[in-house]
Amino acid sequence: MNTMMIAYNYISGLFLGKRLLLVILLPVLLISCLNEELCEDVETVPVRIGFYAVIENEEEPVNLIVDSLKVHGLGKDSLIYNYQRNISRIELPLNSSADSSAFILYFPAPPEFSHLAKDTIWFYYEVLPTLISMECGFVSFFELKEVKHSRMFIDSIFIEEVSVTNILDEHIKIFPFIDDGDN
Repeated sequence: MNTMMIAYNYISGLFLGKRLLLVILLPVLLISCLNEELCEDVETVPVRIGFYAVIENEEEPVNLIVDSLKVHGLGKDSLIYNYQRNISRIELPLNSSADSSAFILYFPAPPEFSHLAKDTIWFYYEVLPTLISMECGFVSFFELKEVKHSRMFIDSIFIEEVSVTNILDEHIKIFPFIDDGDN
């Protein structure tokens, strides 16, 4: 009987030891996984822009789809959109080394009016370097101060949200001139 009791205690001790080891190691493993954040390879977040139209008898502006759009940074050799088709929202990268950025937007137009189908948008902002984590480092957020634009195709611009952060909210609404067919 002593041998049976010794064997039982030995086997129980093994199971208890493994459970105790599991209870100790599991939280350590979980904590180490929680610290491994997914760091995006992004230094700045983009300003998000939607295209809208005000339609008679509609309470809210209606989302507008632009047939084709080309966008590049002013004074830069950066093509951001290359005549992308059926677009209703764009994202533009602001310069975190300056307090302003400008972009040229080319809208679809017949060849005889193509010189009228582009607008420039200027963004004026404050750069807000923000620590994401020790592992991921800093990212540049922005506080929009003002947005100006030319008026060839764009009628007006509305700033919906001044804080440009990693939240996926839309920041700017663009309202192009709309030909209602009465002219």
